[in-house]
Amino acid sequence: MQIIAVVNHKGGVGKTTSAVNIAACWGEMGQKVLLVDLDSQGSASLSFGIKDDGQEILNALQKSIALPVVHTQAEGVDLVPAGPYLANARQRFSGSIGKELLIRSLKQMPGGWEKIIIDCPPSLEILTLAALQASNQVIIPVEASYLALSGLQQMVDTVTSVGNDHPGLVIRAAIPCRAHPRRRVHQAIMEQLEKLYPGKVSPVVRENAALAEAPGRGQPVILSAPKSHGTEDYRRVALWLSGHID
Repeated sequence: MQIIAVVNHKGGVGKTTSAVNIAACWGEMGQKVLLVDLDSQGSASLSFGIKDDGQEILNALQKSIALPVVHTQAEGVDLVPAGPYLANARQRFSGSIGKELLIRSLKQMPGGWEKIIIDCPPSLEILTLAALQASNQVIIPVEASYLALSGLQQMVDTVTSVGNDHPGLVIRAAIPCRAHPRRRVHQAIMEQLEKLYPGKVSPVVRENAALAEAPGRGQPVILSAPKSHGTEDYRRVALWLSGHID
């Protein structure tokens, strides 16, 4: 089974937007996908119109039992919802035991999904480390700007560090988000990304109002604005990823 952590320690770079819309696009392509919302802000859950307090997922992690699963309106996509109570994980879980909690719960899941996508918190906390420990592949959405590029290496170093104890963990893709292809600086940023991570840079996701509006409608962009640039871009990214993820 492919377990994919979507991770970046910075917020506002398109992490949750990518996790939600890649899941929806893969579902549209006929795959069975489970999206695990591991962020106490519950942004991925809200992006599907699902509000949750996070008590069930916190309880499941504490007891190493199967995570709670709900169906979504997106074809082929199920969701493990999260909410504010999950923030307590930072105080309750720590060390090597904390890092193993997610993988223990995932082992209790009934299965049937071809891909599990984990939307990580926008910080390098215990749940992010647990997600990396449970995953075999990593996707890093990154804002197409010089400042975001400078912080990307820290994220790569963290994944590499986890990979020292978890050799199966591989960075598969960097997804340039909130891109402005018509701006002169864009090409320079893309060239630098390709130089740093050859063969691992996905098609770009353009800055698009439909992507910003979709969570407020409780739908992935392919449902809320099927003819938008956001839908076009994430379909292209999802197709590209299908050819790069083992």
